[in-house]
Amino acid sequence: MFPKSALIALSYLAIVSAQQVGTLTTETHPSLPWYKCTTAGGCVSQAGEVTIDANWRWAHSTSGSTNCYTGNTWDATLCPDD
Repeated sequence: MFPKSALIALSYLAIVSAQQVGTLTTETHPSLPWYKCTTAGGCVSQAGEVTIDANWRWAHSTSGSTNCYTGNTWDATLCPDD
């Protein structure tokens, strides 16, 4: 029987080797200050960031990138649900 730990280690190795170094523009998160308020101490400004909706995130491959969302539907050839 194959040891469970070896199977897990090989699974992680497969996942890590599938990753590629990104060469496209770095994702930026616009700043958005917000306030944290308490009943005793009033409000204190907090530094936050905004992340845009998932339908505006791009799917990346070794040959480039594309947006999986067109109109009101996902492109099933690029972003299958299975």
